[in-house]
Amino acid sequence: MRTCGIVQLLILQCWCLLIITAMPLDIKDEICLNSNNCNDNTTYIWHQIHNKIKELASGAKHLYEKYYEGQGFNSNTVDKICDPVIVHFPKFNATNSSEKEKAIELFSIFSYVSAALGNITNVQNEINSKNKLLLSELEKTLSGVKGILSNLSCFLCKKYHVYHVSVYYGPPLPRSRFDQKAQGCKMLKKYKHFIHQAVDATMIHHPYESETQNP
Repeated sequence: MRTCGIVQLLILQCWCLLIITAMPLDIKDEICLNSNNCNDNTTYIWHQIHNKIKELASGAKHLYEKYYEGQGFNSNTVDKICDPVIVHFPKFNATNSSEKEKAIELFSIFSYVSAALGNITNVQNEINSKNKLLLSELEKTLSGVKGILSNLSCFLCKKYHVYHVSVYYGPPLPRSRFDQKAQGCKMLKKYKHFIHQAVDATMIHHPYESETQNP
């Protein structure tokens, strides 16, 4: 089985580790830079995207709980501290959009999530290095998000010849540790809600025939 867009992950990995301030980014050409490595069967790629999103959704609640527990937040105040209303999460039209629009929005959101998870992981490595379970969950989620981004790159390039996606990486990383912890908690709570929407939005409504995929 051919791997889809692996090289793009190197670019995305640099973004998620380095972004610490708000910045808009227009991704031009890089989306299709290594399209020759992509599987030509876009139905198969979409199937892989859905399966990986479904896998991440199954662990999103656990990740959120382990995160806020690891910050020492009081159970009586965690809902207020982690209220995601003010999180500048990219928009997602889960129902009334075309497949192409949906894929572009997913690429934008998962780029945002990748950068945010990179920042959260870096902060937790500094202040919570002994919490190996939390760090493992963060790294596993970040790896899954990178895989989705790689497959979305392939899908958009191969099926819709999209060469340009505008991405916005949220607010700056706060200076105080408490605010950094709170911002991470808000983002993970918002992510927990979004990822379940994304499962439904990427559902394939017809049987997938595995024998049609390219080797």
